[in-house]
Amino acid sequence: MSETATIPSDQARTAFMADVVSGRIQLPTISKVVQQLIIGLRKQDISFHEIGRLVEQDPVLSARVLRLANSPFYCGRRNLASIQDAASVIGTNALQTLVLACGVSAAFVSVSGVNLGQFWQDAVTTASTARLLAQRIGIDPDSAYSAGLLSGTGHLILCQAFPTKAQAAFTRYTNLRGAKLAEQEVITFGLSHPEVGAIWADRLSFPTDTVDAIARHLDLPSSSMSALSRLTALARQLAEAVAERTPLEKVIPHLPAVHLEALTLSEHLQSPGFANQFEALSRINTLS
Repeated sequence: MSETATIPSDQARTAFMADVVSGRIQLPTISKVVQQLIIGLRKQDISFHEIGRLVEQDPVLSARVLRLANSPFYCGRRNLASIQDAASVIGTNALQTLVLACGVSAAFVSVSGVNLGQFWQDAVTTASTARLLAQRIGIDPDSAYSAGLLSGTGHLILCQAFPTKAQAAFTRYTNLRGAKLAEQEVITFGLSHPEVGAIWADRLSFPTDTVDAIARHLDLPSSSMSALSRLTALARQLAEAVAERTPLEKVIPHLPAVHLEALTLSEHLQSPGFANQFEALSRINTLS
């Protein structure tokens, strides 16, 4: 059961899945190279030689890897021309984030009824918030980032699949987020972005806990929710506050207490350290 007043119908969900299976609705695709890297970078034993070989097959990704590796943050005055060297300097964790961001953003070039600049700003803020909180409580930061980044992509998929409806329903409401957005999606499409995003993540072979977090991040708090689902829910609400310029002290009372207690985050979110991090989230760069 979700926070929204309108619940997706089983009939709409079944019809959507039937259209996906039959090919009447095409789910977005990401390049085979990016898919291989997303899976490969989760392996402990993958070599930088293998990573470099895969990255070299994607010119856009290669350019971004080299640009990041040669940035002052990583290299200073050195100039790296080898993809393998660049990958080893960046490291697998940062590379996984870069690959995911490039692959997902490339799947959505133009979407009816969506301000993509704003959408990706919100997505990256959610992902970055999830990673910050994950590092605090011992959840895998890369899984948290993935769940946060992908948590809203179901909206893009729905708007691509039904462009006429999307144009009519969302062009005037590009600032809808979270539960309010899901409620309008159910009215317009019959189902909402968490379940559609989870379908897509599952098709891309993301881990089950990531898929579950995407599917359930708008659910009412319950004992059956995983830690990653709870974390994604909190990250989404905090990212909404950043986007809407709501002060942290006004946000915290509205966060689900059961999530804060389960993740032992109550004191941390009220600390000066997190207040500084929350302020910094408003300066995060998008995927562009």
